[in-house]
Amino acid sequence: MRLEPTKIRTHTILQDDAADSMIEGVVIRSLRLFPDDRGHFAEVFRHDDPIAAGFTFRQTSTTRSPAGVIKAFHYHEKQDDIFLPVMGKARIALVDFRVDSPTYGVAHSVFAGELYPRAVRIPAGVAHGYEVMPGDDLLMVYYTNRTYDPSDEFRFPHDDPAVGFDAWGITNR
Repeated sequence: MRLEPTKIRTHTILQDDAADSMIEGVVIRSLRLFPDDRGHFAEVFRHDDPIAAGFTFRQTSTTRSPAGVIKAFHYHEKQDDIFLPVMGKARIALVDFRVDSPTYGVAHSVFAGELYPRAVRIPAGVAHGYEVMPGDDLLMVYYTNRTYDPSDEFRFPHDDPAVGFDAWGITNR
């Protein structure tokens, strides 16, 4: 797979449940909440869930970040990720760096968290990061399909002009 940072061709904010996102290989699945008198729960993944195909769930991590933090961008050549914000809210930004992909240069913003219970599968070659939205700190669980390998993590600034992602920050609409 040939990867290369790219100027963004198009950026879409995905506001509903997209069975197939516009970036090839990205999967977004809303979680169904089951309330009862003790609170609520959500079934996150099962082994037969399409969003988890190929994952063994050996690598599970959490990260906690305060509001206003931007942690972007990075990509992997071999590793797929699943991001699952469970507390707070985040804008998950995605940019397709796969030169041979029909969606090369396409960017998406996916809002996820307490108010938007969603899991987002991010394939290798799709640059990603997140911005913590105002309110509570963000607590995010993420899964990987491989054991962490620092040599498979390629980072660059969130405002790198070579990419041109200028959608960071809150806009009062």
